[in-house]
Amino acid sequence: MIFIFKRMILIVLTFFLTSIFPDLTVYAEPIPIDQIYLTPGGETIGIEVQTKVIVVDSYAVKSGTKLVNPAAESGIRKGDIILNLDGRQIDSIEDVKAVLRTYKNSHKKELTAIIRRDGQNLKTKITPVVTDDGTISLGLYLKDHILGIGTLTFTYKDRFGALGHQIKDNSGLVDERLNDEGVIKRAIVTNIVKGKKGSPGEKKATMFPKEIGIIQENTMTGIFGILKEDISHRHAMPIKAREEVRTGAAQILTVIKGDKVEAFDIEIIEVKNQPTKDIKGLKIRVVDDRLLSETGGIIQGMSGSPIIQDGRIIGAVTHVLLNDQTTGYGVFIEFMLEDLGIEISK
Repeated sequence: MIFIFKRMILIVLTFFLTSIFPDLTVYAEPIPIDQIYLTPGGETIGIEVQTKVIVVDSYAVKSGTKLVNPAAESGIRKGDIILNLDGRQIDSIEDVKAVLRTYKNSHKKELTAIIRRDGQNLKTKITPVVTDDGTISLGLYLKDHILGIGTLTFTYKDRFGALGHQIKDNSGLVDERLNDEGVIKRAIVTNIVKGKKGSPGEKKATMFPKEIGIIQENTMTGIFGILKEDISHRHAMPIKAREEVRTGAAQILTVIKGDKVEAFDIEIIEVKNQPTKDIKGLKIRVVDDRLLSETGGIIQGMSGSPIIQDGRIIGAVTHVLLNDQTTGYGVFIEFMLEDLGIEISK
């Protein structure tokens, strides 16, 4: 899925969530900037977040000679959240299946459904359809989790930061669609879809079952949480204050094949004066011939790739221009650390 940001900008990641996770522990005292050392990431990570049970679409069900759409008849529609069905709280698709198994045995005619729509709870009735083969169906396509691929930005002690921008459910109505369960997992890049003008490329990756971190915050500048296993084994690096960042040569760390993190040359073409938090403080251009050859520039899945200048971490990749895959934006590392709970003193 592609999302256009303001007219020409693409969010690099392929899905979005919202900030509802429990707060991270805020570090008690400001830390002098010259004492902050982050281990740079660049690894591709899989991200899995549980959602409430959301209606993706509805469909007609054949029963005998008739086609019946129980969802349409009940008024349930795409984007609704199912909160309760037949008196049972619904937290997962398995809960819906359990209700239907009971229905099969009791042969009820109608089920009471409580749904959430536009911030309001609504009550309706829905009648499941019994198909010719005995299947019980509500005629609903449902989802209860979101999967995606992004890039680890840094680790700091037992914490991590990734993505460089907030993630949201692509429905756009995200505030109440998410549960507070989110994890990051190991992933390897299996293929690259090269980007071209007007068509963003993307990393194709395989996500492994093992969890390496628990998401605790999902903010404007990325996701943050606790590490269960550190997969970034490079040496820690200092950071640059945003006032020190300059135009000119820099590098990004990212993966384009397997799990090998590599450095690729970029040029910082604009540094914005941002006294308040934002995620487009750095305008960057890919100048590395190999990366341009392999990916066409910045592609989906590179969100969070750390940006390095003069041996110090300055930020992370966040966006790519839709009409120019070689050019994109980044967020200052200071803002990511602020959302991690670290106050910097200069």
